[in-house]
Amino acid sequence: MKRIASFILSGLLLAGCATKEQTAPVSTLDVESLRDSVDLNMDITRLSLSDLRILENVFLAQKGYPFEDSYIRSIYQSTTWYDSLMWAFSENEDYYDQNSGYWGGERNEELSYREEYYNSIKPEIIAYTDEQRAFVNRVRQREDELRKRNFKSGNEDDKVNVANIVNPALLKEPDQRLWDYLGHHGFAIVPAQHQQLFHVYEQNDYHEFPAFVTTDLYLQLYHLYFDCMLREVEQEKLMPLLKEFCEEGQKVFARRWQREKENEDAVFNTDGAAEWIVTYFKVANALLEEQAPKGDANALGEYERVMKSVNTTSEFLEYTDVPFEYSLFRPRGHYTRNDNLKRYFRTMMWLQTVPLRSDNPFDMLKANILAVEICDDLDNPRLCSLYKKLTEPMNYLMGMPDDVSIEQVNKIISDIGTCEIDPNELGVKVDEIAEKQTRIRPKFLRTGRNKVRLMPQRYQPDAEVLQEMVDYDSNTTKREVPKGLDVFAAMGVSAAEKILMDELHEPDRWSKYTSNLKRMKKRMNEIKWEDNAATQWMSALKTVIDKPQHAPYFMLSPEWDKKSLNAMLGSWSELKHDAILYAKQPMGAECGGAGPPDPIVKGYVEPNVKFWQKAIDLLKENQKILRTHNLLTEKIATANERLTEEAEFLLAISKKELRGQVLKDVEYDELEYIGAKFENMSLELLRDSEHELWDWEAIQGPDRKVALVADVYTANADNNPNKSILYEAVGDADEIYVVVEIGGYLWLTRGAVFSYREFQRSIDDQRLNDEEWQEYLERHPRSGVPEWMTPVTVPLEKTPVDNESVFYSTGC
Repeated sequence: MKRIASFILSGLLLAGCATKEQTAPVSTLDVESLRDSVDLNMDITRLSLSDLRILENVFLAQKGYPFEDSYIRSIYQSTTWYDSLMWAFSENEDYYDQNSGYWGGERNEELSYREEYYNSIKPEIIAYTDEQRAFVNRVRQREDELRKRNFKSGNEDDKVNVANIVNPALLKEPDQRLWDYLGHHGFAIVPAQHQQLFHVYEQNDYHEFPAFVTTDLYLQLYHLYFDCMLREVEQEKLMPLLKEFCEEGQKVFARRWQREKENEDAVFNTDGAAEWIVTYFKVANALLEEQAPKGDANALGEYERVMKSVNTTSEFLEYTDVPFEYSLFRPRGHYTRNDNLKRYFRTMMWLQTVPLRSDNPFDMLKANILAVEICDDLDNPRLCSLYKKLTEPMNYLMGMPDDVSIEQVNKIISDIGTCEIDPNELGVKVDEIAEKQTRIRPKFLRTGRNKVRLMPQRYQPDAEVLQEMVDYDSNTTKREVPKGLDVFAAMGVSAAEKILMDELHEPDRWSKYTSNLKRMKKRMNEIKWEDNAATQWMSALKTVIDKPQHAPYFMLSPEWDKKSLNAMLGSWSELKHDAILYAKQPMGAECGGAGPPDPIVKGYVEPNVKFWQKAIDLLKENQKILRTHNLLTEKIATANERLTEEAEFLLAISKKELRGQVLKDVEYDELEYIGAKFENMSLELLRDSEHELWDWEAIQGPDRKVALVADVYTANADNNPNKSILYEAVGDADEIYVVVEIGGYLWLTRGAVFSYREFQRSIDDQRLNDEEWQEYLERHPRSGVPEWMTPVTVPLEKTPVDNESVFYSTGC
């Protein structure tokens, strides 16, 4: 029970700021004194809209009526007298129609438990006297007058009349700066340090704070779904295939080497090429088992260099004058979560990154032998089948190979009609394919322009944008690294381009910026975004900034565009994190007891109907891809179904909001409990056969926090003296406060948003993983926040505190 000796809604006027202050509602209403008498002739013209709503319900409160509105009920429960009256009301059987569905009569299946309860209350119990009714009508008339002033006109600085917010007491002594931002923009992002976005919504539920359901919340869950789907597929399906492929490969090429050693008529050094491939597979097997290979010095040297993950030279790879990028072998993304994933990461990275150069005849000999043996479904049917099972799903999940693949080499050989092709001729043919296909290659080349790889990493359009939006031509680069904003500007998002041009002044720094962006916009228009799951995710992100017809006022401002860009870039960072192995990187609560039903806590969904529909389509395509390749597990199928149901619900609510329809009680309940639902779905995704996870406190390691990091660009161009690595990241979750209009009243709502980060680190530092990033954030919580987010982020030193002495839910 919530009691305080006396509750007077305190003034919320605090210190000012540079611009015109927005005044929060100030209460002069002593609710404690309303127990026995009300001055029916009082002057109500000075009361706020919030006070008027409280006063409108005073006669029902005196009878102990259990209000449906959570805010009104909580305000009266803060007195010394209302709670006992409410319980007496709920226990008095004479107040209810005992034949109603709630009390055992015939149920109306279209009504909720709560609706049946309120319908069962006898009308005469809550009837007004004539004097009371006249007073209530006078109060309601004044409310109608004030509601006409919800929004301001004629003043560009102010949009919202925050004095009309009807639930101001939810926050305990909020900072005046928060009210200013709410008045100017209708919303405000507040720095916070929540481990997960859904924790904000669970806090809302506990403190009866209306929820604002953001696209960010769903995007975070989609990332977890996609990431765990990859983990499940990799550990349950691909890891056994990879192990068998590496073992079978070593056997097949050992036999081939033996044949080549006995072939005295060989024109080329096929003996040496076959021996090299055997060593190549020895390294792969050693990495998979994390056991140093024996009896082969080259294999041992490569194994040790991979495990150290420090850039250095390699005679075996013929990188004798320039270092090979061994730093890429350091497990990042979700591959740090257990030893099996670490081994999988290093092995796949080895198979994907070791290059065979088209201008090196010996490399082309290796490519020839690899292609002929691996793609020979007659002599090596198992090896051929395993190769396809490992590579084909990734075509649909992550995109097509950027470099030339072994399969393409095999097609060249088949078209020529003989495997005895001159390696120089093969190199020319490889060049012909690569010049049309390969789009991600360093601008300063030292080891050959075109390369063949056993399982090439995948082309993703954003990587091409990152590569092309850097100055490689000036003597000293004028733009050493790209920005995440470049990606969405190239995709046609005008708000991203506007920030780059008008706020960051990129063309002033680098004269070719505008022409390069124009070229990238043309290139992005050529992309078939529905071709794979990764680009479908990118395509879905573009809809986040779309403005639906009849959009609420706060979505129409350029400030809201920044909120949307923050969500898009946060989710894009998660995509880069999830795809870090496969995508080619450019270089250069408790439950209460019986009693009246819980009150209704209002809620609101960010009504981005295009995004919610795109999310549904995205999940359907993912399931189709996994089912086609026999990769769909029961766990992922269940998660897909639950995410789809949630997106369909949020889409339906968004459509209702845009049509101005009032939500049903059960729909508001769904929004109130959405934090618990998203936590439950997250736990289901992270649960495995070895760990029973019943609450978030049981989660150990980096999965516990939303914060993650991905290295996306290696800035090592010759004209760049400050060589570095560009990171895209997400920090701890921030809060967003939004003033929404529901039923003609302004409600303060709260939700969670990503905290997008972008930063550089020296190329000499090891590539950052999630664990290190989260540890760094504990010391530097706001590191990497882009400057352009400043206008929509309230610079508060402390997160606003809820008034939990008054607003606390005892429900589930």
